Formats: sequence, C-alpha cells, structure tokens
Amino acid sequence: MLQINVEKNKRGFTLIELLVVIAIIAILIALLLPAVQQAREAARRSTCKNNLKQVGLALHNYQDTHSTFPFGGAITGGCSGYSSSHMFSWGVHILPFLDQANLYNNLNFSGSTPFVPANFTSSTCLSVVSPYLCPSNPAPDTLVNRAGTFAGALPDGMGRTDIGGVADSVNWKCETSPGVYGVRPTPTGNGVLFGISSVKFRDIIDGTSNTLLVGEVTGSLSASGLNGNSYTGYDVFDTSNGINSIDTVPGGGTFAFRPQGFSSYHVGGAHFALCDGSVRFISENIDQGTLSNITTRAGGEVVGEF
Repeated sequence: MLQINVEKNKRGFTLIELLVVIAIIAILIALLLPAVQQAREAARRSTCKNNLKQVGLALHNYQDTHSTFPFGGAITGGCSGYSSSHMFSWGVHILPFLDQANLYNNLNFSGSTPFVPANFTSSTCLSVVSPYLCPSNPAPDTLVNRAGTFAGALPDGMGRTDIGGVADSVNWKCETSPGVYGVRPTPTGNGVLFGISSVKFRDIIDGTSNTLLVGEVTGSLSASGLNGNSYTGYDVFDTSNGINSIDTVPGGGTFAFRPQGFSSYHVGGAHFALCDGSVRFISENIDQGTLSNITTRAGGEVVGEF
C-alpha cells in the first residue's frame, strides 16, 4: 500500500515582520493621539462655554428678580485696612438661580463677618458648584490653602471657581495712599461687577452686546500656597493687563491671590459672558483698546468686531 506523507506548511511571523507591525501601530497611535486630545479639549471647551452661559443667565434672572445685578466684590467700608466686614459676593447671591438653593439657604447672612459663616462645612456650605468650574483646569475642585494664607477667609474645602466678575478696565485695586494699593476692589469700577456695585440694565449705556459681564480665571498648579479663587468674596477682576497675561499661570507667570487677570487653559484666549447673555471666546491677542472698550459699561466708545 502506497503511503503518501503530506507535510503541512506551518509558517509564523518573522521577527522583522513583527517589528514592522509594531512600528506601524505606533505610528497610527502617534497620528491618532493628537486628534483624540483635540476632540477631548473641544468637548471640555464646549462644556466650559455652557457653564458661562448658565452663569450669565443666572445673573440675568437675578437682575430680573431684584432689578439690579448683584454687587461684585462684596466688601464694605472703603479700601484701606481690614476693619470692615466682608459680605458674600455675586457668586453666592446667584446660587438660587443655579439650582443651588440648598447651599444658599444654609448660609448665615446676619453674622458680623458673613464671608465665612459659623456653620461652614465643605459639604453643606460654599461647596463645589459645577457651573463655576472649567473642565480644562487640572486644579482640584476645592480650595487648597497649603500655606495658611487667608486662613480666616478661605478655608480648605471651600468650592473653587474659574469664573470672575468683570470689574474695571484699569487696575481694580484700591489706592489706599498715593502709589500704595490694597487688595480690596474699588467701589468705582467702570465695569458691571465691582466693589459694592449695583448696576442695572439702564446703566449699561454702551449696549449689553458690547459689555463684558463675567469671564474665565485660573489659579495655581503649584504644590504650595493657595491654589485658586473662591466664588464667595473677592471674585472680581480687571482687564488692564489683557487676557492670559504674565500675572497668570497660562501666561507664563506665577499665581498670586492679587494681582491677577482673566485667563484660561484653553489655547489662545478665554470665554466671557456678555451682558446680553451671549458667550464669546475672546482671543488673548485682542487689541487692548478694544478689550477696554468692551469692559466699560458707559464709556461711549464705538466698538467694532472683536
């Protein structure tokens, strides 16, 4: 009987072929990763824009209810010294219009220094409010006061914010004496939200579509010191140094509680809500004169495209 042996041809990948496949996969990953990162940042940027929209609408609803916008930097007694009481700023007063009535109702507005109520806990008072946060900011959602600075006003666990009120087109700090500035916002800002402000729609003579209301701010990514801003008290800023200036971390500077300006971790600029309720992404390269013009509420400037 004739027996035929058929040898099966078994062949696997050679080492060179395997290395080529790995190299191709690595190249594909290198090509796709930036696209994935860009898509994620686009989603974060869209979320941030929606947050600004919510805050802008909350400010509008507050104005409709009280016939005025809330005051910005809530400090009484002028600019010099620290003897006068602190009060909650605009970020606290619009909480009921951001579906945060429970947080608002837990606050004590009758104390001698209601900036931090006696019943403060990070879970029931002044805790994290999602619309105030930008998902592109890698900092913790709560304040971390590592150095103990401002310990009485900004305790650990208080909700952080990435949104500040637009107070002025010039340096917002009070001049306590010629050439000497304190950290309290001036009560005479030319924006909408400044120290003890009470601006109504009728006061925005330059037009609501040409006047900034709130914008993005950033804090610190350092392992020491205060890591950001609170929505409770000093949450107003000026546009005198532009957007993403050297006073900010995105601008290449070092964060300081004061001074600072508007900035974001989005490439090229920051989101702002205007007084008409719209939200615009404004370039960090905007002409400073134009930025000043859209900051003032009654400057009488003619504003073109921006």
